[in-house]
Amino acid sequence: MNFEELNIRRIDPTTGNFKLHEDYILSYDHFDGWSYRLLRLGIYIDIILECKISLHFHDKKMEKFEKQFECEIPSQIKNIVLEIQKLDLLELKYYYSDIFMEDQGSEDYVINHLGKSHNITIGNLLKKPKPENPSEELFFALIELFEKWREDIYQECLKESAIPDSADL
Repeated sequence: MNFEELNIRRIDPTTGNFKLHEDYILSYDHFDGWSYRLLRLGIYIDIILECKISLHFHDKKMEKFEKQFECEIPSQIKNIVLEIQKLDLLELKYYYSDIFMEDQGSEDYVINHLGKSHNITIGNLLKKPKPENPSEELFFALIELFEKWREDIYQECLKESAIPDSADL
């Protein structure tokens, strides 16, 4: 499978923020920062709740691994995404972070809600944020689920990267 992330999410030149294509309801982009694995992961969920994933990382031998694929969305994530879509008003901040450190990881979410792309960045959090409204309550639960799913995806692909190619045998 090959897909272009630019066909899903582009920078809006008028605002400088990401704008999701109308066929998508959520995108999640993660970058580890300057860790040994240099993990970059993009998860893109469309309006019929199909999911595309793009990732690349380096293994312990510094070999680069890249993959794009489709997969099922975990049911807990699917339920929260549907609940967010049902909200009359989406009240989320643009940036959640306790401190800023250069070259650290980041998580970027773009949520299409009622015709508008909402951009949310998660920086370095020293403590779990407390929700101030129903939107944040759902969103913070979603963050935790995405972090767990991200690591599950990485571990599965790490196992796959360790399998020698049949041409190498």
